[in-house]
Amino acid sequence: MSTPEHPDIPPYDAILARTGRIAGLNRCWEEILHHATRRDFEKDAVIPHTRWRGMYYLARGSVSIAYIAACGRERLTLRVGPGCLFNEARSVSNYEPGVVFQCLEPSEIWRFPQELLQDTDFLSAYPRQVASLLHSMGIKILIHYTFLADMGTGSRESHVCRFILNLSRQNGNAPRFPCPMRQQDVAALLGIHRATLARILRQLKDKGIIAAFSCKEVRISDARRLEELALNN
Repeated sequence: MSTPEHPDIPPYDAILARTGRIAGLNRCWEEILHHATRRDFEKDAVIPHTRWRGMYYLARGSVSIAYIAACGRERLTLRVGPGCLFNEARSVSNYEPGVVFQCLEPSEIWRFPQELLQDTDFLSAYPRQVASLLHSMGIKILIHYTFLADMGTGSRESHVCRFILNLSRQNGNAPRFPCPMRQQDVAALLGIHRATLARILRQLKDKGIIAAFSCKEVRISDARRLEELALNN
């Protein structure tokens, strides 16, 4: 039995999520921004989440989410596009992991006080928004599980090939397309050093699998071999 579509819940784009980006998951929250306060941030600004506590709605711009490992190294986990809530898990749980929210471009962000998520009157008054929140939290959990599974199998070369393959699928299996991230961000997402990523890309070029990899253009020369390496465990 199929699940009926909900107008406030967009379909889950697994390919987009596998490239570390989500957008447009919580548009219905724009209807209740009168419960939130707005702030505008410049590119590269870090959101002061320990002082500006609450759940955030990104109306414009782009934000990266990086968690800090015990060794102090930041690990990029997700890039959030317009129409999405973020920091909801921390607001609900009151758990304080080390995290950095950085604006990748000028961004308009609205903060909902974390107390609202404990307010039963608020939750019962806005069932559509609550359903949207639960849906997006579920997607983020699955994204993290997927990345754990992907990063736990195969070599670093196969991880890079999977990323390129998913970008191609996101662009309709095109052999040429732009990369929406800088190489240092791709390396951070994949959990490898930038120099390691550069070496792997150079090897893929030497093997005739790709011809270019930059923000302006990624060009695949041998899609079959790329897929073979991506699926290599």
